[in-house]
Order: sequence, then C-alpha cells, then structure tokens
Amino acid sequence: MPLQSLTEQALELSVEKRLLLIASIESTLSAIRHPHIAQTPGVCGGRPTIKGTRVPVKALINYHHMGYQPAEILAGYPGIGMAQFYDALSYYYDYQAEIDADIEADKPESFLKQFNLVMDEDGTLIQNSEA
Repeated sequence: MPLQSLTEQALELSVEKRLLLIASIESTLSAIRHPHIAQTPGVCGGRPTIKGTRVPVKALINYHHMGYQPAEILAGYPGIGMAQFYDALSYYYDYQAEIDADIEADKPESFLKQFNLVMDEDGTLIQNSEA
C-alpha cells in the first residue's frame, strides 16, 4: 500500500485512534531497534527487561555505572549474553531519561521522600514532622 494512501487513512482516524496508532508504531520500531528488550505488563512493573527474563535493563545499567566490565556483570546473569547486554546499553542511551528516573526512584532517599518518612538514628522509619 503506498505511503500516501496510508497517510490519508491515518488522517481519517479520530485523535484517540491516531495516538494508539503512533504508540503501536513506536513499539514496533523499538522492537526492531532493540530485539533483546521487552516491556511486558505484569513483568517487573512493565519496565524494560531482557526479553525472556525478569532482568530489568536498569539492573545491568546500575552495574555498568559502578564501573563493572560487561563480562563481570554477565557473570552474575548466566542466561544473558553479550548481545543482550549491549542491546540493553543501547536501549539505555535511547531512553536515558526514562531509565535514569527509574533508577532514581529506587534509591532509598526517593522512597523516604515519596512517603514523607525519615530514618532515626536507630534505623526506624518515622513520619517526617517537618513536612
């Protein structure tokens, strides 16, 4: 089907259906660009993982940020190969803001702030009275 015909058909769709079409196209393109990465509802909160595993992309990226070499990281994930690791790294650079925000949200400080908590000197969580 010629591109002109597809464009005309897309313009006839409602705004809602056009947005769904765009999301579907983006998802398809992402799968082509990153064949080893999946985002599946109900698996790791729908966050990007190595396809066929429950290993989040952010886990591999965290180790990468700590300075570990790919072989060292993969030693802890025997079911993941170098191609999958480098696809995760590529995915990270394509969606860096999203992954960085996810990593930040996992930090204890973010958790405490989200629930308006502080930790006392004994390590007990208490409601922050200064909020």
